[in-house]
Amino acid sequence: MSDQIPLGFQFAGVYCGIKRDTSRLDLSLIVADRPCVAAGVYTQNQVVAAPVLLDRERTPSDSIRAIVTNSGNANACTGELGLQNAREMARLTADAIGSQPEEV
Repeated sequence: MSDQIPLGFQFAGVYCGIKRDTSRLDLSLIVADRPCVAAGVYTQNQVVAAPVLLDRERTPSDSIRAIVTNSGNANACTGELGLQNAREMARLTADAIGSQPEEV
């Protein structure tokens, strides 16, 4: 596997406390220098996590700037609070990279 990063993109991974093992990264961020085309293929399950609902609203798109993922928690069965949290994560990320929440 190559260690080269595609031009126009930045990547970060951190431990944020989702997993117990502090040596395992559990949050990642991919940021594009310019808006990109994005699409998704999503679960057909009746139980869908709040971030998936948000992603379905935002894709397909030709103006995505960032993707945030977590590992160690599905964020499922969280109801309206989960959706509010997903929107807040998008807003905070957008603020940090100088874009709009709809681009995350």
